[in-house]
Amino acid sequence: MKRKAQGGLNAAILVAILAGVIIIYILFLPTEDRKALLEEESDYTGGTGGGSSTEELITLISENVGRLDPVGKVRDKELPNVNIFETKNSKVLDTINPIYIRNGWFDKKSKVVKFDIENLENTNDVMLSFSVPKRQGVLSISLNGELIYEYSITSLNANPIKLKSGLLDGSNELEFSVNSVGAKFWTTNEYALESVQIIGDITDTSRQESQNVFSLSDTEYQNMEKAEIRFIPYCLSSTDVGVLDVFVNNRNVFSSVPVCNDRYEQEMPISALSAGQNKVLFKTNKGSYSVEQILLSFSEKDAPEAVYYFEINESTFEDIQDNDYNAFVRVEFVDDEDRKRADINVNDHLTRIDQERKTYERNIDNWVEEGNNFIKITPKTTLEIVELNIELEER
Repeated sequence: MKRKAQGGLNAAILVAILAGVIIIYILFLPTEDRKALLEEESDYTGGTGGGSSTEELITLISENVGRLDPVGKVRDKELPNVNIFETKNSKVLDTINPIYIRNGWFDKKSKVVKFDIENLENTNDVMLSFSVPKRQGVLSISLNGELIYEYSITSLNANPIKLKSGLLDGSNELEFSVNSVGAKFWTTNEYALESVQIIGDITDTSRQESQNVFSLSDTEYQNMEKAEIRFIPYCLSSTDVGVLDVFVNNRNVFSSVPVCNDRYEQEMPISALSAGQNKVLFKTNKGSYSVEQILLSFSEKDAPEAVYYFEINESTFEDIQDNDYNAFVRVEFVDDEDRKRADINVNDHLTRIDQERKTYERNIDNWVEEGNNFIKITPKTTLEIVELNIELEER
């Protein structure tokens, strides 16, 4: 018994001496060697122990991408044909009571009458007409203080007198008078005017314009880079028509006397358009147009893409080929509720994200290359990306 106890004591002393020697050896090792040795020991897993190995993770890129919005197709808008034309109707603007004027040595009488023109801007060729059952002397007529007629009428039905448009106003005065008899004191010059009327041609402007509407969604408006309006104005002759105006939401985008039957393409400022309902108005001041093949054409902005570059050196690429490391693309989104759709392009190898989960992961061992690499994300829905990582994970 004594020998066994003595043997156990000697063994314990030997173990303690060996442990001390090992500790002293480790302490006197260079710092880098000592660190490597300790890391190797911590990675060791015993057959019955509960430890686990730690795989090495190398991050090639890590980007906080943020928000990416998709660019949707802005579809062209076709509008119906429009017909615009000038319509003139002759109309009695005012009827004046019979007028009697005279001028003699002992009696003189002139007459002033007033009349209004309600729609002066669209009233043309205003005429004064009357019959003359009694006529003697020279009849004088003044319009708003300007002499416009001085003539001796010899027939019952006088020719209509044109009233100069430059002298007309909204409210007007006509003064009728007859010349003196001179030395013939025993006579009297006189005129009796009946069926006195003011007649004019009224242009119906309601048919000189035509309006169409089209709609743009918020996404279409935001994605729009260029807009054009295309149309063909059909007419008989450019000499028979006036200016053709095109308004988009009250913004004049075209104003010219076009060449009849020619196609026109006119760029529009984006600021003239708006999300929601938009109005297109065609208008002319003379003649008739049939405007056909009306098309609103749009160009979209370039697709928004997030492009990032990373490099893989020769030794790391060999590790991937030897299956020592796996390469992964990992994307973390803000939430796990909205649908997330995007195209992923790694060195011209394409895949697509279509999920609601918060994270996306894919192995890209066969897509990476030695040297320079790229990854491009093209959103198909609005994306909120917290982080994009390209990582190498030790097997």
